[in-house]
Amino acid sequence: MDGLGAFVAVMVAVLDVIAIVHVWRSRIETGRKVVWSVVIVVAPVIGLICWALAALRIGKVRL
Repeated sequence: MDGLGAFVAVMVAVLDVIAIVHVWRSRIETGRKVVWSVVIVVAPVIGLICWALAALRIGKVRL
């Protein structure tokens, strides 16, 4: 299980970095960028899921 846990941790970290890069390349205001970045860093899995739902084209939330 240690190998699987390490793999999942690395994948979450990589996806978090991708999400943060996407946030900072977007056209949203700087304040929102900071908030999204903090949420993604503080709560990696939940923040990543929330960001993905909001960032998808089907998402109804305005980033």
